[in-house]
Amino acid sequence: MRKPALDVERLSACLADRLRLVALHLHPIPVACARPVFKATSFGVAPMFVKVTEREAAERTLGLLASADGCPFLPRPVIPEALAFEGQAVLCLEWKDAQPVDAESLTDGQLASFLDACIRLSAALANYKGDIAPLGEDDPDEQFKRLADYAARHPLVGWLLKPLLTIPPTERSYGRRPLVVIHGDLQPKNFGFSGETLAAIYDTDDLTCGLACEDAAYAFTERARRSALPASARQRLVERFLRFVELSPWPRADWLVAVNHARLRIASRRLASHPDALFVAFDIRRRDKPLRALADALKEADA
Repeated sequence: MRKPALDVERLSACLADRLRLVALHLHPIPVACARPVFKATSFGVAPMFVKVTEREAAERTLGLLASADGCPFLPRPVIPEALAFEGQAVLCLEWKDAQPVDAESLTDGQLASFLDACIRLSAALANYKGDIAPLGEDDPDEQFKRLADYAARHPLVGWLLKPLLTIPPTERSYGRRPLVVIHGDLQPKNFGFSGETLAAIYDTDDLTCGLACEDAAYAFTERARRSALPASARQRLVERFLRFVELSPWPRADWLVAVNHARLRIASRRLASHPDALFVAFDIRRRDKPLRALADALKEADA
C-alpha cells in the first residue's frame, strides 16, 4: 500500500507555529533520498534543513549531534527534539551552505579537509551512547555466504560472480580487527564543501559498526559502482583514492577489507532485491569491475 502524500502545507504551518514564525516556506531539495527533505526559509531568520524520517532515526541523529563536539561540519539542531507529524518524526536543523563534490574531482586540499573531517567524525562517534544498527547480515562474512549459497544453486550466476566469490578471507573478513561506530552512508551526496574546506556532512540516520576507514572508503566505492561514470573519471577516481589512502592513518589492509566489503554489500543487495538472477548477475559483474579496480590498485601499491 502506498503511503499518502506528505501534506507539505500543514507541515509548514506546524513548524512555523513551533518556531513562532508568521510563515515558513518549505522548498523540496532535488536529491535522491528515501525521505522528504526541504530547505526551509522565512523572513528574518537563517535558512533551515528539514527532514521527515522515522522516530528512531531522528532520535539517533539528535543523539549524535548532542555528543559531536569539535565537528563544525555537522549541523546544530534548530529544534532540540524530533517533532511528531503524520506518524513520522521531523528534524529541523541548521542549514549548511556547501556544494557536493564527486570523489574523483576532489582537489588535494579537499582530500586533506575530508580526511580531517572523517577523523573528527570518528572521534565524535566514539562518544555516541545511543543505539546503532546491528551488523547482522551486513557483516562481510554473512554477505559472502549469501552470495556463495546463491551461486551454488545457480551455476551460471556463480560463474559471473567469480571475482567476488574468489576474494580471499583475509581480504574480506573483519576477523579480529577493532570495529567502531561509523556514519554508514558517507557517499558524495551526503557531504559538501565550501571551497577547499569540507563544510557539511548530512544524513546521520544509518549509524552502524565497521572499520574506522569504512566511511571514507564508501565515498569512493559508491562513486566507482556508477555505471554512467566514464573511463577517464574512473581512472581519476582510482588516483584520488590512492592519494587519500596514502594520507590516511589507517592500514592498507583495512582499506582493502573496506573496499571488498562494499563490493559484497552492493552485490548481495542487488541479488536480494531483484528476482531476475541472471540479469542482475550480469549487472553486478559490470558494476563490480571498477570496484575491483580500487582493490587491485591497493594491492599493486603494496607490491
